[in-house]
Amino acid sequence: MILYFTGTGNSKFAADFLAEYLGDECLSLNEKIKKGEDIKENSEKPYIVVAPIHAWRFPLKVEEIVKRAELKGSRKIYFVGTMGENSGKTDTCLKKLCGEKGLEFMGFCGVKMQNNYLIGDVMPNKAVAEENLHEVIPALENIAEKIKNGEKIEKTDKTPFTFLVSGVVNKFFTKFAGKYMKPTASDKCGACGICAEFCPVNNIEIKDGKAQMGEKCISCFGCIHRCPTEAVNIEGKTEKNGRYLCPEYSQWKKAHE
Repeated sequence: MILYFTGTGNSKFAADFLAEYLGDECLSLNEKIKKGEDIKENSEKPYIVVAPIHAWRFPLKVEEIVKRAELKGSRKIYFVGTMGENSGKTDTCLKKLCGEKGLEFMGFCGVKMQNNYLIGDVMPNKAVAEENLHEVIPALENIAEKIKNGEKIEKTDKTPFTFLVSGVVNKFFTKFAGKYMKPTASDKCGACGICAEFCPVNNIEIKDGKAQMGEKCISCFGCIHRCPTEAVNIEGKTEKNGRYLCPEYSQWKKAHE
């Protein structure tokens, strides 16, 4: 059973690839978090959690729902992170989580994919972004083959000042990023509701003909990247940096066969 959380599609792409390779199935954590539901699953195959790296750790909402999850059957669990450059001490934090739940930690590995953190980063055009996915496939194949053979996986990236960035910086990001980097919708907003429908924490509502953001933002940036009119932005920081959505794995594979 593959459990995934995604903001702009990277982690869903990775999860769908692993599901095809391993003959497994996927479960969206976005939907569970949005509905306020806990995970109750039974799988004879090892569990695999796929999520993006936010400030050198898995998003807090992902860690929390995994902590509460009722996972029956296999006691083995793998973790795969989609990331821009490095993963900090994500592996250490997840290993601790597994110890608390009595799960066998089968390792963590980060996979470099298109960075979607719009503040300071300019997104590539769609064609370039999709072609870059070719470089992701060997890394995913390597992870999938090890999981298939029952082997542990290990992270391959290194992060300077690991304790600092995954500790103090991550805590600051988790607590304040949603407040001080709060997305807002401009007059270009067409009130289509795409952002509200996607938001995993129900932080957006369409009110008075416009998207209105609340105070629960977890900075997944899904609303910004998915807005068809580019009306949603972190004012003064993201307007000129383009947008990025990872294609569905099945569609990408078909287009590149």
